[in-house]
Amino acid sequence: MKDDKLFLEIKSALKNIEIFDTHEHLMYESERRTKKLDFFMAFYFYTSTSLVSSGMKLKEMEKLQDPCISLKNKWDIVSPYWDFLRSTMDFKVISIVANDIFGVEKINLESIVEITEKINETKRVEHYKNILKERSKISFVVNDIDNFGEFGVKKIVPDEDYFLPVIRLDRLMNANSAESIEKIEEENNININSLANLIELIDNIFEQRKGRIYALKTAIAYCRDLFFEDVSFSDAEKCFIKILKLNNYTNRRNDSISLDEIRPFQDFIYHYLIKKALDNDLPIQIHTGIIDGNANDIRNTNPAHLTNLLLKYKNAVFDIFHIGYPFTDELIAMVKMFPNCFVNMCWIPHFSKYLYKQSLNLFMDILPSNKIFGFGGDYLFVEGTYAAQKIAREAIAEVIYERVLNKDISIDDGINFTERILNKNAEHVYLKKESAESA
Repeated sequence: MKDDKLFLEIKSALKNIEIFDTHEHLMYESERRTKKLDFFMAFYFYTSTSLVSSGMKLKEMEKLQDPCISLKNKWDIVSPYWDFLRSTMDFKVISIVANDIFGVEKINLESIVEITEKINETKRVEHYKNILKERSKISFVVNDIDNFGEFGVKKIVPDEDYFLPVIRLDRLMNANSAESIEKIEEENNININSLANLIELIDNIFEQRKGRIYALKTAIAYCRDLFFEDVSFSDAEKCFIKILKLNNYTNRRNDSISLDEIRPFQDFIYHYLIKKALDNDLPIQIHTGIIDGNANDIRNTNPAHLTNLLLKYKNAVFDIFHIGYPFTDELIAMVKMFPNCFVNMCWIPHFSKYLYKQSLNLFMDILPSNKIFGFGGDYLFVEGTYAAQKIAREAIAEVIYERVLNKDISIDDGINFTERILNKNAEHVYLKKESAESA
């Protein structure tokens, strides 16, 4: 029998705990204010995968991102598939945002017009402060938009001091064509004639960003598996020379070498990047598990492929994303074994609240509490982050309530656990603050 009084006591105790958000893709507010936005352009992220999976054509999905197409035409595209999403967390997120932030209860053409107007009104106020700091009680955001292309020609300065940029150099590892090398050269005003030149560029990038980046991130699992062999410089150079020689054989800019052929080069570069992260005392974020989009090989994303890295780089901190789902059992075993391996629950609250609760129960049974990062919205739009944290807080409260009710833990234990996974653990790893164990 549910103890409503106990549940409300726990929910109230947890609702004001500050969150250290370990993963977002939020454009900075100064940039957002320059964008033409509508309901569909703001909320398609993740929902697009479900819509295409339910039968929407990719060409139709692309129209939803066209600012020149009317809301009426966009709604006509979406409406045949809308009911298919009603049971999903995609729909739940949109409903939370529409209701809590924009005061709209039902999603239809009329309310979409209203929400679009209100989205554009937020450009004139401090919307991020309201959503992130005041409504969501988020203290810091580890933000994954500081990508390689911005290093040579564009220095991104965060709007607020609570944005902590990461560095992601996947474009270097995936440079398999003459065109990709030329673009890197143009952006950085350099000539790349050898692998040594590329290594020098990496060194310079880290030096330029010293003290202004907070993690090394890779999402290369979208392109290949996560086993990175320990490759010699000479073997990597042989692959890289093949890419450089493309310019000598043809003037066609679309010539490339398959990623499989340059695998030794990729492996070498990633090992080098890990060493640079270690030199700069940066945590290493790795995308594993679930993939956004509608055509990919989920087998590539199994975190078990990373075992050799965990064994080799014992002093590194590996922050493994998305609980490795659907390979969560493998990741639990890895985090249990390896002191340098952490599990990150980013994306999961709004992927599946049930999965979040189920996984959290497993983590509480098996893992030390300082090995868990409990929240990352993983959103492009700030309103989604708000919805995700609301779902995560509700899920945690329900899990803690059940354990307190069953006398597995005390309320104080539940509050302390929640503070660790939502804040203290990430502060210790990303800001090098006092250890959560001694806090």
